[in-house]
Amino acid sequence: MLGIKRSLERIGYIIKLKKYKLKKKFLIGISILLINLQAVVLAQNPILVGWADPATQVWDGKMYMAVGKDRTPGLKHFEMTQWAIYSSEDLMNWKLETDILPEQTYLGEGYEGCWASDITKKDDKFYFYFSNKNTATGVLVSEKADGQYMDVLQKPLVPADLTINNEYDPTVFTDDDGQRYLIMGRDGMRGKDLVHYQIARLHEDMVSLAEMPRDIITDRKYGFGTERTAPDHSYFHKYQDIYYLSLGSTYATSKNIYGPYTNFRNAGLGLNHSSFTEFNGQWYHAYNTFVDPRDPRYRQVEFTYLHYKDNGDMIDDMDFAVGGKHYDTGVGNYNVEWDTIEGEWFFRKSAEVLKKENHHAGFELQNLRNNSYVNFPNIKEIPVNSSINFKVASTVDRAKIEVHQGSPSGEILGSCNIPNTGSFTEYKVASCKLKNTSGVKDLYFVVKGSKDQELLRLDWFNFSN
Repeated sequence: MLGIKRSLERIGYIIKLKKYKLKKKFLIGISILLINLQAVVLAQNPILVGWADPATQVWDGKMYMAVGKDRTPGLKHFEMTQWAIYSSEDLMNWKLETDILPEQTYLGEGYEGCWASDITKKDDKFYFYFSNKNTATGVLVSEKADGQYMDVLQKPLVPADLTINNEYDPTVFTDDDGQRYLIMGRDGMRGKDLVHYQIARLHEDMVSLAEMPRDIITDRKYGFGTERTAPDHSYFHKYQDIYYLSLGSTYATSKNIYGPYTNFRNAGLGLNHSSFTEFNGQWYHAYNTFVDPRDPRYRQVEFTYLHYKDNGDMIDDMDFAVGGKHYDTGVGNYNVEWDTIEGEWFFRKSAEVLKKENHHAGFELQNLRNNSYVNFPNIKEIPVNSSINFKVASTVDRAKIEVHQGSPSGEILGSCNIPNTGSFTEYKVASCKLKNTSGVKDLYFVVKGSKDQELLRLDWFNFSN
């Protein structure tokens, strides 16, 4: 656990909030205290209060998240005092892997420009890429995720004067062939046009560039910006064979990593600093919002599910976003009292199961075959011997869903026979009784059938007494 002294040092800035009313200072202070007194953050939305610029990556069954610390509420400018790396196996319990302070870099002690960062792993080493405010990008190296990160260059990896861009807000992207790229920057108003973002291949050593940064080409002259503005906080990821260049929820796509990027559209959540990551076959959107809408320089980190339409469009799940009915519960958490628990909110699945659009313009789970499974952990408030109901479509006569506890081969709590609904666009509700104790359950739904084909599709499920 974090030591009390260290925790109080990290929240000591609370006493300096002269521009906020006492009640507001107290509420914010308590929320920060509860978070910082724990090495494991036990929270759902918001995940972290007073932190921003989440960049998420996945290795070895864990999601890692790099974030930066907003110094205090009520500031006129962004003042960010440090970075941190968190990790989670369930997206509920977030462990603090390490704090990264500016004195560990060439920036020096007391620096307050710890802007966006990202982390990657290669050959059992961790590489942390960080912004020097809005001018340059540096890199640190560690043998362990929670180890001592060293500034091996003692200078920027990508200095401000390398191109006409300001090289900051880095994303580290690993392509399917293992090649790693650094995507960063916005124009510093020094060029004749706004160049928006740039990309460069990283050398095998991960601490040097294998090429000069190239402009990322878009079919808009100013990319995400205008003649007078050049937005920052880029993110870059790949879904199937399509590259996604994004600014918050706004994004464009390309079949070529260097572009051109076309078809600008929005996933739903606006321009908050974001990252998009696949974990256990599920996609997530991590982003920051304002703790107080009137204070844009003191932020918090949140999560929602991300869905892809058949044409590649990204859709934010607004039920778990600010104002959504399940915002406070957050991802990876479920409650038996919900009217429905949608199939697309799964936490884990077998590889062949697909999250796809259904004919209702929503999403469902398809290609559920013999021994396919989907996992919904942390289902709360299940009463003893509850009934479970599945909204399904099937084209076979003998299929069933077994409800297992803890794993696909765990204790069977019940088995539901699935009717032949006539087509995969016709749905019925199949129900069965469970033999369960009360409390929080980790449920796996395992499909069984004799035919080697798609047996059923799952829209949602719920519980009843």
